[in-house]
Amino acid sequence: MTRKSDPRAQQEEHPGFKPRRTARVAVDSKASLSPHNLYDVEIKVRDVSAAGFMAECAEPIRIGSYVSLEVPGIGPVRAQVRWQIGVKMGGMFLDPISLAKCEWTATAIAA
Repeated sequence: MTRKSDPRAQQEEHPGFKPRRTARVAVDSKASLSPHNLYDVEIKVRDVSAAGFMAECAEPIRIGSYVSLEVPGIGPVRAQVRWQIGVKMGGMFLDPISLAKCEWTATAIAA
């Protein structure tokens, strides 16, 4: 049985290759997204990284538009919508966030 190799692994073999994605942390939490600071849309955040997020959003949000995402532990974070396919969407934070301060990624400390 032959197995197809992972295209990302092939890219990493090329000199000068730099992955553009940061480590992602799975999340399953509702959040408030504000397109153009005009109104709030409820989304379900599926993953987050220091550089951005992926979520499910029933509302169409224009690709390239600027939004504000309420991140627990950090507050409102400005982002740009980079893609939306069906109900799934992805955004890039304008300034990277600290996952250590983000309540979505915080680990519980035993008392």
